[in-house]
Amino acid sequence: MAAPVPEVPPVDEVPPVDVPPVAVSVLGPVQATVAGQPAALGGPRQQSVLARLVLAGGHVVSTDRLLEDLWDGEPPPKALAALQVHVSRLRRALEPAGGRRSGATVVVSVAPGYRLQLPREAVDAWLFEDLVARAHASDDVATRRRLLEEALRCWSGPAYAGSADASWAAPEIARLEELRLVALELRADADLSLGRAPAVVPELERHLHDHPGREEAVRLLALALYRSGRQGDALAVLRRAREHLAEELGVDPGRGLRDLEAAVLGQAPALDLPAPPSVPLPAAPAPPPPPPAPARPAELRRLLELAGEGTHVVWVAGEAGAGKTTLVEAAAAQLRGTGWRVVEGRCPEVDGAPPAWPWTEITRALGGPPLREDTAFWLARAVADRLRDALREQPLLVVLDDVHRADELTLQLLRQVVDSLDDRPLLVLATYRDAEDGEALGATRAALASAGARHLQLRGLDAAGIAVLARQHGLEDAGDEELRLLRERTDGNPLFVRELTRLLVAEGRGAARTGVPTGVRDVLRRRVERLPGPAVTALRQAAVLGREADVDVLAAVAGRDVDELLDALETAVLAGLLDEPAPGRVRFTHALVRDVLYEDTPLLRRARVHAAALAALRDQDGVDAATLAHHAVAAAGPRTAADAVPYVVAAAREAGRLGAAAEEARQWASALRLLELAGRRGMVEELDVLLPAISAHARAGDVVAARAQQRDAVRTARRLGRRDLLVAALAAWDAPLVWTVRDDGAQDPELLDPLLELLETPAGDDLPGDVRCRLLVALVREVEGVDDERTDAASAEAVRLARAATGPDAARLLCAALNVRAYAALGPHLAAVREPLAEELRAVATAAGMTDHRAVAHWLLFLAASARTDLVAARRHVDTAVALADAGQLGHVLGALQVFSGALLVLAGRSDEGRARYEQVAAHLVETGAMNGGLMALVGRFVAGFARGDLTPVVPELEWLHAAMPGALTDAVVLGLLDAGRTDDARAAWAVRRPISRDYYWLASTTLRAHAAARLGDLATARRVRDELLPWAGRIAGLDSGTLVVGPVDDALAAVADALGDAGAAAAARRGAERVRAELAAQLAAVGV
Repeated sequence: MAAPVPEVPPVDEVPPVDVPPVAVSVLGPVQATVAGQPAALGGPRQQSVLARLVLAGGHVVSTDRLLEDLWDGEPPPKALAALQVHVSRLRRALEPAGGRRSGATVVVSVAPGYRLQLPREAVDAWLFEDLVARAHASDDVATRRRLLEEALRCWSGPAYAGSADASWAAPEIARLEELRLVALELRADADLSLGRAPAVVPELERHLHDHPGREEAVRLLALALYRSGRQGDALAVLRRAREHLAEELGVDPGRGLRDLEAAVLGQAPALDLPAPPSVPLPAAPAPPPPPPAPARPAELRRLLELAGEGTHVVWVAGEAGAGKTTLVEAAAAQLRGTGWRVVEGRCPEVDGAPPAWPWTEITRALGGPPLREDTAFWLARAVADRLRDALREQPLLVVLDDVHRADELTLQLLRQVVDSLDDRPLLVLATYRDAEDGEALGATRAALASAGARHLQLRGLDAAGIAVLARQHGLEDAGDEELRLLRERTDGNPLFVRELTRLLVAEGRGAARTGVPTGVRDVLRRRVERLPGPAVTALRQAAVLGREADVDVLAAVAGRDVDELLDALETAVLAGLLDEPAPGRVRFTHALVRDVLYEDTPLLRRARVHAAALAALRDQDGVDAATLAHHAVAAAGPRTAADAVPYVVAAAREAGRLGAAAEEARQWASALRLLELAGRRGMVEELDVLLPAISAHARAGDVVAARAQQRDAVRTARRLGRRDLLVAALAAWDAPLVWTVRDDGAQDPELLDPLLELLETPAGDDLPGDVRCRLLVALVREVEGVDDERTDAASAEAVRLARAATGPDAARLLCAALNVRAYAALGPHLAAVREPLAEELRAVATAAGMTDHRAVAHWLLFLAASARTDLVAARRHVDTAVALADAGQLGHVLGALQVFSGALLVLAGRSDEGRARYEQVAAHLVETGAMNGGLMALVGRFVAGFARGDLTPVVPELEWLHAAMPGALTDAVVLGLLDAGRTDDARAAWAVRRPISRDYYWLASTTLRAHAAARLGDLATARRVRDELLPWAGRIAGLDSGTLVVGPVDDALAAVADALGDAGAAAAARRGAERVRAELAAQLAAVGV
């Protein structure tokens, strides 16, 4: 007999479930509630949209798939528009308080379609699956029973009622129904384990009646009857099951039922024990999708390795669409998961952003008050302080995206921030397009090389990477032919792969055989052409506003209703051309998308959109001056150009306030072009633009443009007969002197003559001291290297006047005066005060926060340390100068550093390497238009030849120079001709030698003259030059110039002593030269040469 029936404990009560803000039901009629109240979901097709999104389980459903499913494979011509209407109405029903401008949060647009964005517990079908899975995984019977009860309460009728006949719904309905039956049987099994056999018999009888072929239901009912003391009924259930299976299917019961029947007949004791659940569970609901597999796993590993090694800067380079941003985002996600904090700043792809915009984004992300600093120096310190505070808590990753578009202030701050935080766990990942690597970025990369910056170059994806991207964007089962096509057409460019994949998916794989666009821009154009006309128009208007746009502003620019505009933009979002980075904003998914649309917009229409943008933005608060200037310039024509000038002037002044000289110069140049377009050049108002433009271009390092503008300003002032404007034009140049600014060193009468008239005649006697000081500084620029006496007198008076000056500009005026005086002291007559002047300049500039003069001070200290062969101190000062240099100075300072390194290589006996370094720098100087840049290659070849003892290979170049500038480098020419065995030609050249200018080349030039005089037997000249050189014994001639390095002075003294027949002096000089070389070798080893 069966065991006595135990007392049945009460069924666990199911706790109430919190009602989510938005809940969707498909286990019964398709319904939704918002804040507990029913939502109006519209007609059957609109409900089907929601049901189809539920079926996707939170994944994206493409618009193509939705159209195919909702219209049974035959969507009408305007089905996409109808779908958008249904989605729009669903959003209004499910997000009544949100509004379209705030962005969808439930039915969200994600290329290439839509997805339902709700918690799992907010959708009954998702919750049901999760509860069943949790029950199946639980080892506690009571918990399992409670979870199954809660799962079954999710049902209120047949799944997806109203869509049962739809082909897309039928498989899911069948799967859910099977899972429901399994859950019911699992609950009954749990009841049996809890000793509730009598209570489950009625439910199991009804269940078996409805599903007579389910052997698990038979097993459970027979077992429940047996444990309820109804052995005969249990055997009857097993007998009927055997008959049903034989009649309906022609099969015998499974082994489980046959064993159970035998056990019931034998009243097996095992039947009295709770049986373990034996119901097989259908496949568990799919877990959330893992992050997409990286298409560049090797590069990702390398970035993570560099982060672990303590690297401070990694440059990630590649062509447009190479996947730079995607790679960096993947690295950032992994580092964030290991405890790093990540902040990002994006360099704007279009003009119109204020200087240093990426650092503004970064500091905002770090929190704290907005930065208010008004100079580059203080701004760099404030940014570094903000980063330092963040680094106290955790390692910090700073992402700078698209730095090929970075303004000079952004790059300057990067250099200074890295320099000031070199002992902290900071990593900067900077992406750029290598094909758009400008001079400023190249200089910054060179400057940061000493900080251990690393470089990662992205090439095309390999076959595996292409396959990964193809699968991620719709070609899940791409074959070898399609992958080969993608490889051949795209060269592995990830953006091209992605867009071409989407095109093949959208147009059908047959498109691969009927003609595929050959370039990524053509692919993008073809994808745009597939959009409705209103969407294309909206995209072109958005492209005028930039990579990212505010929807309200775009609506004002387009003159369209916001809801109508959102409908148009929605299509572009679904197509993957736009995304929504924040409520009320849209952003092109790649800069190339925006570029193609902008370039394909006719110029006249583009100008009109820019004008509309200016009208929409100018009255808004907080719009940057640079943004307004950008639209004003782009919209300007001959009739409106004058009206645009004030916007550009405001942007130029804002850039100048921040110390962004290159951006300031660009804006002033735009203002000048606008005045020319308006026919207003040559008037007083032009000088209002020209004068600040001179200073900006000079500080930006564009001395050619600055001098041309200064000449224009002087001419205009003289034509107008305005002495005040003439003085202002001559004094407008406000940039430190680090290199000659005159082309080939020639003096310019247009600038020099009025300066001499104002400074050396009674015409300028009434000038205030500060004005006279500025003119004296300008005079030094015009005469240095040519007129030593004037240079000395003018620089000395400038310092005296500057020390007496007062007022807000007194510190900068003193810096300018000390700068030119220290520059003059590079010659021999002021050598004793050279270093003290540079130290004073450094102190004044540091106290006043004038980074440009501080950088120059360290450059001058570098030269001073080089003069005494203290290469360790020289390297320290030049590294500081590089870190502090602004955009206008950086190229020169880096060039000086590279030339200096070439000179050291020659001194170390590596002449060929040293010559190559000179030539490399010379090529760069020529490309950038630097004054006398081309001569640097000749200097390098001369220095290397002199060190080897044979100048014959450079004689043709020396002769050309001698013909072009007779007497300029006579000593070098003579030595070359002597090496070539052309003594008569050497004597002819010697006859036209000039006095040596007492500038920074004096020691090198005088040393060469001593060698030349000794070899020619000009003993009178040799004696005179020897006397001049004796105080400089023990030095490397020319090392203080940083360029023209011609060995120990003692070598020249020995050559002269030999010529004069003084063997003792010659031997002493040679011993001195050996001591110099030994000291030099130790210094070279100390700096790693």
